[in-house]
Amino acid sequence: MSVWYAILGMAAVTLATRAAPLLLMRGELPPRLRGWLDAVPVAVFTALSLRPLVVSAGPDPQLSLGLPLAAGLAGALAAWRTGSVVATIAAGLAAFWLLRLALGAG
Repeated sequence: MSVWYAILGMAAVTLATRAAPLLLMRGELPPRLRGWLDAVPVAVFTALSLRPLVVSAGPDPQLSLGLPLAAGLAGALAAWRTGSVVATIAAGLAAFWLLRLALGAG
């Protein structure tokens, strides 16, 4: 029975943390808070995507400036120039596979 209490408690805490901002901040957000919240997705995306581009996989991860970083830069350039998600993915994948073929890495 204590497992159910734990599940209900976690659900209540999750609901409270999601619903509290919606209930407390009805109407327009302050400009400073709006600016901070607008920057959060970019920061989260950078934190999640940069590590696989510059750190090698394996049991002993090391800084690696190789194919993934070059493909990531090509994708970033495509994103900057086009603003299209499809073009960004296509440019990154094309750069990765072309560089991989050119360098004989597979």
